[in-house]
Amino acid sequence: AVVSTQSTGVLIFSLHCCAFFLDYINSESSTMYKRLLLIGDSQTQFGSRPDGWVTTISETFVRQLDITNRGLSGYNTRWYLEHLASIIPVVPTYYFDLAVVWLGCNDAVEPGDRQHVDEKQFSDNLTLIVCHLMNIGLQPSNILLLTPPTVDEDMLAKGSTASGGRSRTLMRRYADIVRHVATTRECQFIDLFQLFQDHEKVSDLFTDGLHLTKNGDALVSAAVSEFLAKRVQSGPVLPYWRDLASET
Repeated sequence: AVVSTQSTGVLIFSLHCCAFFLDYINSESSTMYKRLLLIGDSQTQFGSRPDGWVTTISETFVRQLDITNRGLSGYNTRWYLEHLASIIPVVPTYYFDLAVVWLGCNDAVEPGDRQHVDEKQFSDNLTLIVCHLMNIGLQPSNILLLTPPTVDEDMLAKGSTASGGRSRTLMRRYADIVRHVATTRECQFIDLFQLFQDHEKVSDLFTDGLHLTKNGDALVSAAVSEFLAKRVQSGPVLPYWRDLASET
């Protein structure tokens, strides 16, 4: 086969572009903004709605963080783990600086429900997810685990589609497992179960007994923001335009 000089030139140019790109993504200029990965179920996926907790932290840290939301509605830890390598590939150029993991709301349903994951398996699955994050370079201190919140049993009893045999007792047990995994792996954690339980009116936090209202989202965003504020640069990464204008 005859390869034209033009084709060879295009190939060489393409290879140079690939090399330049690989150098760039590992350079300081591409890492000024810390990268945050969010792992979770509907509580995280729906957090990107208006007034959701993800939307709030995105606005709060808009000039400090690049946020990737990988919340998958309905997922438990078993299903998340099955697809983890596709969601977060283990490659040198695919990395994050910080991660928030919020799973367990779907695992913590009554045995017999198709979303149920027993407590030992839940603990093992969560541990493997955390280990995967460490394998792609995250430090344990930069991984935040959130426990499942409490639930509003009165709302669930009224025929909510989120019921699924969920109860405050089950959620507490799975919250304890999250706390144990975080402690064992030296990660950070926030006890959302207790935070929600201590609220003066729990019913104000849920739309259906499980999913969050604006008030519930506000509790989560405030807690997560405290974690993030300690790990990102205060103020914008790049200067304000007025500061630039004053230099000219």
